[in-house]
Amino acid sequence: MTEHEGTPHEDAAPPVPRIDPAMFTAGGPGKTVIAASEEFTGQLRARVEAEGGVLLPGGTREEADMARASLAALKGWAARRDRLPEQRADLLAAAWWSGWRNVAELARTADVSRDTVYDDLRARGIDPKDKAVTGRPLPRFVPLRAEAMRGLTDLADATVGPAMLTVAPDQLALTAWAITGALGRITELLDEPESRPWHRDVLAQDLTARLQTALGHAHALAATGQTDEQLASHTHNHLLDVIEDETVAGTAALTLVLPPDGDQVTVNIGHADGRGDRPRGWTVLRSDSPLLDPELDGAEHLAIQAALATLAETLGRHLLSDEDKDQESVPPIQICGVLYPANNSRYCTLPLGHQHTVHQMATGAQWPV
Repeated sequence: MTEHEGTPHEDAAPPVPRIDPAMFTAGGPGKTVIAASEEFTGQLRARVEAEGGVLLPGGTREEADMARASLAALKGWAARRDRLPEQRADLLAAAWWSGWRNVAELARTADVSRDTVYDDLRARGIDPKDKAVTGRPLPRFVPLRAEAMRGLTDLADATVGPAMLTVAPDQLALTAWAITGALGRITELLDEPESRPWHRDVLAQDLTARLQTALGHAHALAATGQTDEQLASHTHNHLLDVIEDETVAGTAALTLVLPPDGDQVTVNIGHADGRGDRPRGWTVLRSDSPLLDPELDGAEHLAIQAALATLAETLGRHLLSDEDKDQESVPPIQICGVLYPANNSRYCTLPLGHQHTVHQMATGAQWPV
């Protein structure tokens, strides 16, 4: 048998593990996990690591997010350690411009030598010996950088991640975790090349979704420990406070289109006036459809009020002011419009019913009436 017929070269790469697609089996009605044999998992891990990657543990997306965040936080710790001198210089400069001009005091507070303080201040454009400088200068513009945001994201991962290692994280931890994910998306957007606008769109949409998730948890947090009367009173008083300066939503009619057949349910949204069984200011839902359950909890009340405020603010920007309405009420100038005999695409631009003996175009050309 020749070398080409079956004897490999000594430097030939080891065979790539063969993964049988039949080894995949979807797991669970939510299809959030994949059941796979140890053999398949080992082969997959070998292939991923051969490409320089890491196969994350965890059977669900949430567990994978936690695993990814844990590695990112560990990596971020090393990065923050390397950036400590830069951050120290920024903090010393901030202290200097806030009025702390005693170098010895700055050195003691930062637990560094006076020479280090001098070097850090000079690195930030400050002459430590010029004690006559007063006031705070305008901050220098520094564009948002992916590397700086990555450090912030890693710090957030390391801080918030441990609070998520429980069966039921509290609403404040869930809010912080969603914001941590949003910080990660901002970092990716800063690091995303402009040559892939489609991917930027995906990241931006996910950023919006994560912030909406954070808002939902914040609403649940705000409703915790508050009675319906307290939440309704806050809503009512807020509307009274802003109604003279801002556009507010009084009532709204919303048509819901239901899956899978497109059936429609109309919901009217308003506020209780306090004369019924609901406190004044509470969100009231009305509909002719038996499908709607009009009872709301505190978090749902806050979520609907936030949505109404967003609608009012957005639509309010498209309403004409009194000054704009006055301008809109000025009738347009009516022109004669008689066609030019030599060219039917041109016409007289003199006022309608003019008493001139000639017609005239905007260019000055004239012809007899």
